Amino acid sequence: MRILLLIIVLLCGLQNSTSQITNGLVLEINSDGIELPIVGANVYWETTNIGTITIEDGSFSIETNPNKILNVSYVGYIINRQEINDGFYTFYLKSSLELEDVEVQTKVTTSSYSLIDAVNIETVSNKELKKAACCNLSESFSTNATVDVTFTDPVTGTKQIQMLGLDGVYTQITRENMPLIRGLSASYGLHYIPGNWIESIQIIKGSGSVINGYESLTGQINLEYFKPQSADKFFFNGYINSMGKFDSNVSFAKKKGKWLSNLFMHISTSSLETDSDNDGFMNSPTEEIFTGLNRWDLLTDDMHLSFVLKGLYEDRVGGQTTHYLDYVDPDIIMPQKYISTIHNDLIELSTKTGFFLNNQEFKNLGLQTSFKRHNQNAFFGENKYEGLNESLYLNFIVKTYIRHNHHILQYGFSHYTDHYDESYNDIIYDRIDLTTGAFLEYTYAEKENFTLVAGFRSDYHNETGMYYLPRLNIKYNPSSNTAIRFSAGKAFRISNIFSENMSHFASSRELVIADNGLMPEVGWNYGMNINYCFELFEREGTFNADAYRTTFKNQVIVDLEDQNQISFYNLDGVSYANTAQFDLAYEAFNRFDIKVAYKLNDVYSTFSNEKKPALLMPKQRALVNLAYASNLDVWKFDFTSNFIGESRLPEHNELNRVWSDQFILCNTQVTKKLNNVDVYIGCENIFNYTQDNPVLGSDNPLGENFDASIIWAPIMGRMSYIGFRYRVK
Repeated sequence: MRILLLIIVLLCGLQNSTSQITNGLVLEINSDGIELPIVGANVYWETTNIGTITIEDGSFSIETNPNKILNVSYVGYIINRQEINDGFYTFYLKSSLELEDVEVQTKVTTSSYSLIDAVNIETVSNKELKKAACCNLSESFSTNATVDVTFTDPVTGTKQIQMLGLDGVYTQITRENMPLIRGLSASYGLHYIPGNWIESIQIIKGSGSVINGYESLTGQINLEYFKPQSADKFFFNGYINSMGKFDSNVSFAKKKGKWLSNLFMHISTSSLETDSDNDGFMNSPTEEIFTGLNRWDLLTDDMHLSFVLKGLYEDRVGGQTTHYLDYVDPDIIMPQKYISTIHNDLIELSTKTGFFLNNQEFKNLGLQTSFKRHNQNAFFGENKYEGLNESLYLNFIVKTYIRHNHHILQYGFSHYTDHYDESYNDIIYDRIDLTTGAFLEYTYAEKENFTLVAGFRSDYHNETGMYYLPRLNIKYNPSSNTAIRFSAGKAFRISNIFSENMSHFASSRELVIADNGLMPEVGWNYGMNINYCFELFEREGTFNADAYRTTFKNQVIVDLEDQNQISFYNLDGVSYANTAQFDLAYEAFNRFDIKVAYKLNDVYSTFSNEKKPALLMPKQRALVNLAYASNLDVWKFDFTSNFIGESRLPEHNELNRVWSDQFILCNTQVTKKLNNVDVYIGCENIFNYTQDNPVLGSDNPLGENFDASIIWAPIMGRMSYIGFRYRVK
């Protein structure tokens, strides 16, 4: 009976009020009575500072504001009529001027920094993602300087992200402010999110909101999938590259009726054994990935209910090629070929429902719920891993105000249940994490000039006790085109040493865990940021500069200093990451955009009582992105160059260096628009730069020198691709 009641609660979960969104369209009715989308129209709630603009298909999404009137303005146009259907707004505009031969052109930036939000947030639109092939989330940051993606290792094919000088595990990755990549999905989760599902990405640096959980130390990456209201009725994407990878996506949207729905399906296969460096090992594993997601939304005047069901199945095979014996020392007798096999299957159900309380402005409540079951098993030569993760997540939020809407209060509680059943060879590592917390967040907004967000969480873990997490974000606008921010906050997380370090299993290292166990990681993050919008030669540009420092009170150290071991123990000493970044974006001439960025990392930790630079963390990075679009985006040309500085390498008998080389990678893409079809071709790693000897000890993978995890540069050379996108709007 208790289980039945729990299921009923999950299915009737209430949605986080901060994610309530109103969607709609702004259309022009021309002299022939034809409806055309209007790009760049201002959409806003009257008597508030909440507003947005329409994108290329005339659609918009704006935070819901009950008891306020939604309005639209556009120079030279007036509202002819409007329709509201199940909470979806459609505005029809007509010209207020009787002019002949009038041409209106608008330009919407593909990524932007907010001058209004209290937190340092960068929004990456779907148009920015289309500058590259972007088959999955790990490829979504190739033109972004804030989030860095590591290079694929040859045996497991994993990619990880880095942010503010630390591994991506310290960055909270969410879907519409609900947990997305955590637990067993830490190693491969980036590959499970098709890029064509994503409408936008919000990248938040520093300590974020206490409402979204306790794990955000260096920031948050929040994904917004296409909603039924804004998605194409039908979409299909096909992609193939010179390495034998085929990728396809198909989606449908039910846009009318009481219930609105999305259906996404994704298939990715790779069956070609590539070995460009002739060491007998494949440059990347062959794989088959099948992913599906179905979303249902019910919109009424005072409620929003959403169900999302997701399923995934994946198989990977890596290791030595079919012809590996051609590269093996004949004096070494190998009992069998070195093979890695990785299997993942996952199912997840999440619900979000929010209630708007009538006649009480800014007062609403909601609850997010999620249940996930993730099964993972793998073989790396003679090493065997098996894992099962079952998770339950609840987050209840109440939003209200004190006296008037300049003082907003949000409070509630959350609960995480994480059951892990893991084993690695003869090591059994089972545990149940029960974490329950309460939070309170106060927001003070004085018009648009000053905003303060102060939050506090208190979380209790069943094994390690209570954690208190204060966070503060302050924003001040000295002028209408400048924002200055300060942030400080504390976070904690529970390390999953197996799933977060899967690539190191493809080595001869012995796994060693501290005898007294591992305590949760605890750290502080501090940062400052300035955003400045300017006009030069009658063209707009933006400048962004920020600096952040992360210090650990406790950290789980991944020690690779002994080539025969990978050791896990708690920090005994200092560990910190200092980062500084500068970004400049400017429209040099009509429809030609330039973006340049530079980042400096100063990251140290203590390994066996000795302070050393962090492993495989580049000291410097830089990016240049050039983008040109012809009139009406018929042709698009994109070029991106990334500079990656040197990083410290672990000691190893087959490495004759302590630091990696610095190098430059260049990518390009050309897109041609043909009515409802976009055709794109591109090339990555144009100058064919690769890492020498990526698989150490490849001639004897059962020997003590074998290690395929020390990757600091591409292991695959030049790669070309072609694809197309077809849509019915």
